[in-house]
Amino acid sequence: MPTPAAERHERVSALFRALGAPLRLAIVELLIAHHQLHVHEIVDAIGAPQTLTSQHLRVLRDARLVERAQDGRQVVYRLRDPEVSSLLAIAVRYLGAPA
Repeated sequence: MPTPAAERHERVSALFRALGAPLRLAIVELLIAHHQLHVHEIVDAIGAPQTLTSQHLRVLRDARLVERAQDGRQVVYRLRDPEVSSLLAIAVRYLGAPA
């Protein structure tokens, strides 16, 4: 039986794996900046094909980083928790990279 610490380590590891792709980080940064976006807006902003964008959004949803909602016939995405922006800001400061 996994210990609570082992379960926590697995959840944190899954979170970082979800954030581990540059396109997924770009999507998260867009959602931080715009609070919510339609799928077509995300596709246009990151310049990736719609199918690839949808695959990355699914990974982010599975990791519970983003959530989707219907807006009429369109799908809109937003962060589940705005604290994700703090996590990315810490990573940027840690790396000494410009925000």
